[in-house]
Amino acid sequence: MDNTTPASDRSEPIPVNRFALFSETLLAGLLVLVLSIPLVTIPAAYAAGIAHLERHLSGRDDTVRSLWTTFRAALPGSWRLGITTAGAAVVIILNLLLATVGQLPGSAVVLPATLVLAVAGAILLLRTAASWSDFAWSDVEGGESTPSTAWSTAFATAKAVSLRDWTGSLLLASALFAAVVFVWMLTALFVVVPGTLILAAAAVKMRSTRA
Repeated sequence: MDNTTPASDRSEPIPVNRFALFSETLLAGLLVLVLSIPLVTIPAAYAAGIAHLERHLSGRDDTVRSLWTTFRAALPGSWRLGITTAGAAVVIILNLLLATVGQLPGSAVVLPATLVLAVAGAILLLRTAASWSDFAWSDVEGGESTPSTAWSTAFATAKAVSLRDWTGSLLLASALFAAVVFVWMLTALFVVVPGTLILAAAAVKMRSTRA
């Protein structure tokens, strides 16, 4: 009796070429950085970047055209979150600049609170962007998925997962801290920040899914 398992039935992990992953992360991160320039497009850009790395890691289509197509699909319905993200980014940057020159009233309290809220907001944004692809092309709560429902469902999922998978949230916080250190060491390294963040978000999502 032949006990050999057919290749199609095996669930072996796809081997990852680390150099290829590093190159793909840099390329995707650079594209995400360019797509994020208007600020209001940040959620859609990161959703496209994370989905792109997920496709790369699973051996699916990871061309630049596919990333652009995903970005265009993610853009509708993301405007509310994008405007909120852009507004929060402006407020955080202003608070940090004012605190640096000593012009922020109550900076001893406001500055730490701003940093905590910034980290929490960034984690929630990355979680939401990572979850978007799970609902973009599938039914949501028994109804047909639309751009707005996909993003709202992704946001609700991100809030729940951020609290339930607190270890993953700490890993994302560590990635954010590392990104800040990179830029502090050498300002020009800001170009690699989006790549490190989308890779961290994709990895945390895969870890959470497997768990």
